[in-house]
Amino acid sequence: MDHNEITNGNQLIKDFMGGTIKVDQDDVKDIPLAFLKGSDLKFHLSWKWLMPVVVKIEEEEGHSVRIEGQRCSVTGEDDTYDSEADSKMEAIWKSVVAYLEAEK
Repeated sequence: MDHNEITNGNQLIKDFMGGTIKVDQDDVKDIPLAFLKGSDLKFHLSWKWLMPVVVKIEEEEGHSVRIEGQRCSVTGEDDTYDSEADSKMEAIWKSVVAYLEAEK
């Protein structure tokens, strides 16, 4: 992934998530997004950032996210957004970004 792809994808995810990533763990603080610049967003690097996005897609949007090995697919209203990558995190990130680009 190049810098522009990461920056644009992370901004898209930030817009989808709103002002804060809510983390439902007692020992982990919520992540405020409102004042972060694009270069400060870590959705492509951290499970703590990325997995709440997956949860929101499944629980609030009612769409399916399937993760298997280094492949991920997000099923939207009319289409499925598949990705395979060198890492599980990258595959999930790419599928989520493709889903958001098309569905939001």
